[in-house]
Amino acid sequence: MSENFNNLFSIHGKTALVTGGSRGIGEMIAAGFLSQGAKVYISSRKAQACEATAERLSQAYGGQCIALPADLSNLAGVESLAAQLAAHETKLDILVNNAGASWGAPLDQFPEVGWDKVMDTNVKGVAPPSVAGCRAGCQPFSGDQHRFDRWSQEFCV
Repeated sequence: MSENFNNLFSIHGKTALVTGGSRGIGEMIAAGFLSQGAKVYISSRKAQACEATAERLSQAYGGQCIALPADLSNLAGVESLAAQLAAHETKLDILVNNAGASWGAPLDQFPEVGWDKVMDTNVKGVAPPSVAGCRAGCQPFSGDQHRFDRWSQEFCV
């Protein structure tokens, strides 16, 4: 077998979006991508943290890490992220759906607002960015068509 596997898993020159990329696992994933030559966009609900992390990672790895602050728990945040990304890119090679939320409270005291926050971010917030990462032959999801069409129009080719 004379295959050249040196670049088989290379992400050099690829474009990535890491949601929840301003800290923790998301930040580590973004750092790993940058270290391997990818251009990385990170998103986070907290704009200051997102921008500070993007700047720090860009300096540490010599690559491009761009902050796109957005709250993926609601439609306005999803549309904002789509618009911000579309202003910079026409396609996306790598998507990491890492954004998440938690709410700490004993089960017998767990409020509905806590449940809604967790579900909106961790469940509903995953599908729209996934659609943004689709490739040729992409078909928009059924269901909340408006929410998904925004992403598919921007990034599905």
